[in-house]
Amino acid sequence: MDPEESAPPVLNQGEEAAEAAEPAPAEEERAPPVQEVPAGEGSRASGGEAAAQAHPEEEEEELARQVMEVGLQNEYLRSQIAGARPAGGADEGSELVRGLKEQVEKLTREVQEQRLRREATEKALGHVNVAYAEADSKVQELTAKLAQAEQKMEKELKERDDKYVELDTKFQRLHKRAKQRIQDIQKEKDDLEARFNEVNQKAEQAASLQLAAQQELERARQQASEALRSMDVERQQLRTVNSKLRANLDETRLALEARNNSLEKLQQSVLEKEQLLEKVQGSLQSAEDKRMTIISELTAKHQKQLESLQAQLAEVSAERIKASETIQSLQEKERLSWEATCESLRSKLEASENARLKSEIESAKVKGQLELELSTQNQLLQTKDSDLMAGKQEISRLESEFSAYKVRAHALLQKKDAELNAAKSSDLVKEHEEAMREAEKEVAAALAERDKAIHDLQEAQSRHCDEIEARDMALADAEKKLKNVMKKLDSVSSNFITEKESWEKNMASVEENWRLKYESLKAQSNGHVDDELQKNLGELTLKYEKLKEEHQSFRDIADRMIEEKEREIAKLLKENRDLHHSLEAKPPVSNNDCQSQGPIKDTMSVELAEQQILLLARQQAQREEELAQSQRHILALQQEIEELERENRLHDQQEAMLKTELRSMERSQKREGIDMTYLKNVILKLLETGEVGALLPVVATLLQFSPDELKKCQQGVLSSVASSQAAALSDGTTTPNSFFSRFSF
Repeated sequence: MDPEESAPPVLNQGEEAAEAAEPAPAEEERAPPVQEVPAGEGSRASGGEAAAQAHPEEEEEELARQVMEVGLQNEYLRSQIAGARPAGGADEGSELVRGLKEQVEKLTREVQEQRLRREATEKALGHVNVAYAEADSKVQELTAKLAQAEQKMEKELKERDDKYVELDTKFQRLHKRAKQRIQDIQKEKDDLEARFNEVNQKAEQAASLQLAAQQELERARQQASEALRSMDVERQQLRTVNSKLRANLDETRLALEARNNSLEKLQQSVLEKEQLLEKVQGSLQSAEDKRMTIISELTAKHQKQLESLQAQLAEVSAERIKASETIQSLQEKERLSWEATCESLRSKLEASENARLKSEIESAKVKGQLELELSTQNQLLQTKDSDLMAGKQEISRLESEFSAYKVRAHALLQKKDAELNAAKSSDLVKEHEEAMREAEKEVAAALAERDKAIHDLQEAQSRHCDEIEARDMALADAEKKLKNVMKKLDSVSSNFITEKESWEKNMASVEENWRLKYESLKAQSNGHVDDELQKNLGELTLKYEKLKEEHQSFRDIADRMIEEKEREIAKLLKENRDLHHSLEAKPPVSNNDCQSQGPIKDTMSVELAEQQILLLARQQAQREEELAQSQRHILALQQEIEELERENRLHDQQEAMLKTELRSMERSQKREGIDMTYLKNVILKLLETGEVGALLPVVATLLQFSPDELKKCQQGVLSSVASSQAAALSDGTTTPNSFFSRFSF
């Protein structure tokens, strides 16, 4: 073909290229949306954290597919441009190619920037995930440490409960020994009372016999009254001596009363000290209650374990009751076979002192254990403080990483804004704005999650700080209270040591007195009590027979003396008559000789009468001495009975004190196992409804009220109900009867 013939077709092709070039701008306008839609999708895919974390391979495949589509479109456009390019329109085709190349370069740049953004977001998310994983691992470590601390606390509580149980058993043993001692003393008291009654009966019999003898001796006393007048002086002297002795006895009684008053004062001081100890225990109990309230939130998870432990404790208490019953039965058997002697009392006193020393040693051990527990708790708090410092450092590191991530995101957003400002078409601007909004939403969601995580960490940190501060305060209060208690215990122990020394001295003196009395009684008795009674009866019968024989002999002597005196009087009368007759018959010179013989006979008879009167006086003095000895013996027995009664009273008081202490200890032990949530619900119900009559027994059983406290509460409830009813009747309004109506909330 000639070139001229081929030229028109070329022109036609140029026209077709021009016609094809005219819709090229439309294709240019269409091409960017086709290329930007997958780019927008890539930005969405790269912007979403969950999609980027879950499906990174799918996003890479989509991006590769989009790049392939863009490359195919570029090749298609190049082929169209090459086919539609005329021979004379090379300039226009080159301009179109340049424009298309620029668009392709822009699209490739955007794709690369989106890839870079996606990689940056993936890296940032990876850092965030690593930080969150580290934080979760540390939180798990902290929870594990808390669980270990709770387990340690539970073990310590179990050990403490075991120690309390051991102390209870020892206390019960001491209490039962004291009961046995009191019963033995009561038996001795009953025996002494029976003996005293028998002695009184014998004394009454002897008194009746003495009255009969005195009635028979009155006649002889009338004759011996002149001789007894001289003895009255001696009796008065003896009475003065007796009055002095009685005054001395009164002084000794007053001294004993003063001693008893001092003992009562000492007991009152001991009671006051025990009340102070109870107050200190109450303050310690309040501190422990505060600590339990703090720990109750942590121990809610272990409620099931506590219930199982409570069931085990119930079983142990049942076994303990059975063991106590068996012990009581054994003690009753031992009580039946027990014999009370002074040596056994002394051994019991030594055993009680040893037990008291053991209890003091055990209290010192408990004190040391409490100090060890405080030191362990301080160490745990120090470890927790170090853990919190490490957590704070990690939080600061995470904040720095988040700030760096924020700076990078801000730089990326600035780049995106610059690219959007450089874009020409409105469709691209809208799509970029939508992509920016989605990216901003994703960034806002990531920032919100970051802020939420930071807030949660700050809350956990503040909560841990509050808990640590509360524990520090509780530990400081506990340490102060322990110091005060230690000071009080030292003072009480010093006072107790002094009192113990005084009591030991008193006990030694009392033991010596009792030993002397026992030896004297043993020397007097030389056998069993029945032998003593038989001997006393024999002695009394012998005394009665002696008195009877002496009375008969005295009566015979008195009759003989009367007969002799009558004979002498008759002789004297005869002699007098004879003398009168002789005087009348004889001269007066012989009068002096007769007068001298008469007084000699009178003096002889008077001397005999005086000797007999002296014998009677001596016998009467011996009888009075025997009566005085019997009265002294009776007084000694009465004093012994009074001392035994006093000791019995002291033992009763000690038993009552021990019972009250035991009950208070049991109540405090029962208070330790209270379910605080249940108590809170009961108190809320009480405050809401005001049903005190129905809920007061529940609160009393939970808090282990004493009977006096329960009576006071019931009286207060009754008085408040009565006052509220009276107020309602006076006001004429119907208000519900509530115990809390007088409180203003």
